[in-house]
This record gives sequence, structure tokens and C-alpha cells, in this order.
Amino acid sequence: MKKILVSILLLLTFQVNAQVWVEVDDASKLLWQMTASGTVYFRNLNEFDSSQTGCCYAYYLNTTTPGGKSVWSTILAKIAAHKRITLGFPVKGENSGAQALNYIGRHGHGTNE
Repeated sequence: MKKILVSILLLLTFQVNAQVWVEVDDASKLLWQMTASGTVYFRNLNEFDSSQTGCCYAYYLNTTTPGGKSVWSTILAKIAAHKRITLGFPVKGENSGAQALNYIGRHGHGTNE
């Protein structure tokens, strides 16, 4: 019984830590929409990874928190510089179940650093 419980806990830990990563080769190609309340929706992630949901409200960023403001400013800098960025979401988003952006960064070396 103990082995089964440990196996289940390990499986759950793996599930919780899983991320959906989207590599954007040129951030200036990101399409986005911001609401008056400070939510930014990413509208075309399927153009960078065909397995992702397309338009319009499947992936978002809350810019009203200190972390959200920092992430959004980093994304805007990458957009202005036409640079690569990696976006991380808990799971694949759907328009009926939007996913919040929870990681950004660079996870590989490309030609557009």
C-alpha cells in the first residue's frame, strides 16, 4: 500500500510541475489584447506552436500585480527589440479555460538572442 501511495504522489508531483512551453522566435509577431482591467490576452500562440489554441482568450497575463508588471515590461522590451522569448503556461489553454502565463525566459540558444 505504501508503494502505491508513493507512486501516486510522484505522479501528482509530475503533473503539477508540468508546463506548456511556447517558443516565440520574434516577440514582435505576438498579437495581444489588453483589457481596461489590466489583463493581456495572447491571441496567436498557435502561429509559434501549432499544438496551441489559436485566437482569442486561451492565454493571458494579469498585469496588475508586481510580478505581472515585471513580466509585461520584459515582453514589451522583447517586442521592441524583435527578440526571442519562451512563454510558460501550466497547461494548454482553451478559450473556455484560459491559462495564466507563469514563466518567461529563454530556454535555448537560437540565432535571435
